[in-house]
Amino acid sequence: MRRYIGKMKTKHLILALILALSVPSCATLKGYDYAAEDLSLAQTNLKRIPYSIKRCKNLKRLNLEKNQIRHIPAWLSSLDSLKEINLNYNQLKLTKADIRHLAKIERLLMTDNAIEKLPDNVGVLQCKTLVMARNKLSDLPPSFGDLKKIGNIIFYENQFEFIPDCIGHLTTLRQIDFYKNHIKVIPDFMGGLENLEQVYLAFNEIGMIPDTLRNLKNLKYLYIHHNSLKFLPDWMVGMEGLERLGVGYNQLLSLPDLAKIKSLYEFDCEHNLLDECPWSLVEKPGMEILVIRDNYFKLTLEEEMRLDSLGVIY
Repeated sequence: MRRYIGKMKTKHLILALILALSVPSCATLKGYDYAAEDLSLAQTNLKRIPYSIKRCKNLKRLNLEKNQIRHIPAWLSSLDSLKEINLNYNQLKLTKADIRHLAKIERLLMTDNAIEKLPDNVGVLQCKTLVMARNKLSDLPPSFGDLKKIGNIIFYENQFEFIPDCIGHLTTLRQIDFYKNHIKVIPDFMGGLENLEQVYLAFNEIGMIPDTLRNLKNLKYLYIHHNSLKFLPDWMVGMEGLERLGVGYNQLLSLPDLAKIKSLYEFDCEHNLLDECPWSLVEKPGMEILVIRDNYFKLTLEEEMRLDSLGVIY
């Protein structure tokens, strides 16, 4: 939140006083400027969003993290400049009305609210980024597939056992994050999300990478460590844009010749069952981060010294 040392105009002082009185526990609002684009009311024991914020016509980013807010007031939708709202660590009880009031927000953060279910009208949201980490979601309503502007969805640490079919309709997706769920299968439809650049599926129960993922020509980051993979498909060497690949803590016995991926500069295969050191990756030009420790291969002292000199973590 911006602070201003200079003397405020009388009307600004009155408006600031109104806002301060509506949130008596938040002394930091005393010098608030209603022309500001950023406002933080984090950790101020709020049970509702103060009505006086409606006067902030230039507001772009509103931080309400770590309060006790349950619902979204109707007037919030009148803030045409508001692009981002941080509702992390609150007590949201999302209703259809709440979703309508949030419809115009582009970046919506709702981590750790113990949300178990999304309302059926969630498809009216126009957000480009939706962060719902550390909730209790296990499925999504069909209307979730109507989020035509969505680019990033973050669902890490929820209770998903599968990736819902409705996500297959989100062709604008660039990032998908289902870290730390209970997913066993990567659905074939993910191969049709051709704009995907980042896929985070670590800490699940996935046993294989489906062939349809070879269609993800724009994929740059793939993190699928801490799963149950026994092999990586040979076609992965043709993923020309792949830059970061994390497959540590699986059950891999061998690797395809990933050194053929020219763009690859970060690779982690620690804690697998590899019995041969991936020397082609060690020698690969442009490799910046290579983690190969806790596997079954043995190294000579000379080889260890060589890896040390190259900064390989073994």
